[in-house]
Amino acid sequence: MKQYIDQTSNEHRYSTQICSKVSTLFIGLMVFGFISCGVTENNEPEIDELSDFELAANLFEELINDPDNITILFPDQDPGIPIYARVGPILNQFFVTDGQLVIPFYRDPECIRGDFNFLTYYDPPAAFGCDLTVEGKFVIEADSDQGTFPIMAYTEGSQVPVWIVDWAGFQALIESESVTLTDIEALNPIKGVAQKYEEYLSPRIHEHEVIIEAIGTIPGTNQQFSFSITHRGDQIERITLEIE
Repeated sequence: MKQYIDQTSNEHRYSTQICSKVSTLFIGLMVFGFISCGVTENNEPEIDELSDFELAANLFEELINDPDNITILFPDQDPGIPIYARVGPILNQFFVTDGQLVIPFYRDPECIRGDFNFLTYYDPPAAFGCDLTVEGKFVIEADSDQGTFPIMAYTEGSQVPVWIVDWAGFQALIESESVTLTDIEALNPIKGVAQKYEEYLSPRIHEHEVIIEAIGTIPGTNQQFSFSITHRGDQIERITLEIE
């Protein structure tokens, strides 16, 4: 009888150990399953958002490939826009950041007539007599009337003057309603030269957009600069200027 009791006791201990191990394993599997269900793997590759510049480049390519449009080169087929620089009150095209106004020149500053008021922006036909510092192409509808603004233009250059001017001083000139090249020179501007200048312009008034990327040097101080801007309508949406 004692042998039977001992055997039964041993079997009970063995059974208890087995149950304990099974319970532990079952609980472990449940916890693992719970954790596993809470974790989802995302194997889809991340897609970087395109920059404003890249989006503009894609749009320009689409417009070029549209059979209803034609592409015109400047200055080979067209003398270009009759302005000297992209700065002026039309749609508030003053590219200002941290108290500094950035002025990209499309034509040689040394050629600009002394009495020209930059607040008037355009200067035909005199501006056509000054060499362009840029070149490029624009897209327009094939059946557009003469004098119609292009849909979009791409401009580039490797020796583009970019002046950085004290904005407070320039504002004082605006108050006087006259801003000549001599006036700007008197503000002691930082005179840079963009070795890489690229611009996408949508010039039509209700769709106006300017996107610029420029990198260059400042010969007077042996510094480098970079400038970028997205200007839509009459507002700056993004602007950076770095000098180092």
